[in-house]
Amino acid sequence: MKLLSHVVNLIFPTKCQNCDSTVSADAATAYFCKECWQGIEWFDYPCCPQCGLPYASPDTFAANKPYSKQSPAGHLCGNCRDRPPSFDMAISAGRYTGALSEAIKLFKYKKKIHLGKMLTEQALKSTLVKDTLLNFDNPEDIHTVWGCPVYRANKAISAQTLIIPIPLHVKRLREREFNQSAIIASVIGRRFGIPVVANALIRHRHTRPQVELDGKERKENVVGAFSVEDRKIIEGKEIILVDDVYTSGSTVNECSRVLKKNGAEKVYVMTIGRMAG
Repeated sequence: MKLLSHVVNLIFPTKCQNCDSTVSADAATAYFCKECWQGIEWFDYPCCPQCGLPYASPDTFAANKPYSKQSPAGHLCGNCRDRPPSFDMAISAGRYTGALSEAIKLFKYKKKIHLGKMLTEQALKSTLVKDTLLNFDNPEDIHTVWGCPVYRANKAISAQTLIIPIPLHVKRLREREFNQSAIIASVIGRRFGIPVVANALIRHRHTRPQVELDGKERKENVVGAFSVEDRKIIEGKEIILVDDVYTSGSTVNECSRVLKKNGAEKVYVMTIGRMAG
């Protein structure tokens, strides 16, 4: 099978979606060369303990490592100090650039759902996400369901936790045919055994894509765009709000505000990528 893969690759070479070089047969995915895929910048410490904004550490620049594992406790970023968000904590797996941004676009706009699931699995292994959601040091945190390893969530996640994907408006859902955030949520839900409630939060107003707008426009674009279908579902619950990319934070902040207004106890945000400076 491996030989056949090499032969096919020689006859019909595929190009990396990030750098246009030829993708070798032993690459992790057919869409990206090994160098680009391995070059994805997964976030590390330090970061803002509320919005997850990574801080550059001057100590690591000489070693060409932009982040240090030493995180200053309670060191909020300027945005969180000046304008505290509605969510309790947000965390992103990696920087939305290079192969990661191209992979998310393929998943989101070209219907490469298997690539989205693969990205989610990798995101769960990234430092910030893993430390937030998992405790790999304890062997008891791993159990088996139907022969597959399932990781128990750490103490921060309780029996009152629900996963809610950022919803799409019905018009965009018809165009795209699937909600990428719901796919990501389903992978996380299966991995941790946490219920995914896809219809608890509704996007009742069609909005422009956030990537087309500047900071002020993004905030105005989503105000009043979301509502809760049945507040009994979320009352007293801890919500993990899932999306593909954290841009300015306007969408997840508005969703968090609506969820808390309708009785959610806490709201945590997780995204695969983040547009970070």
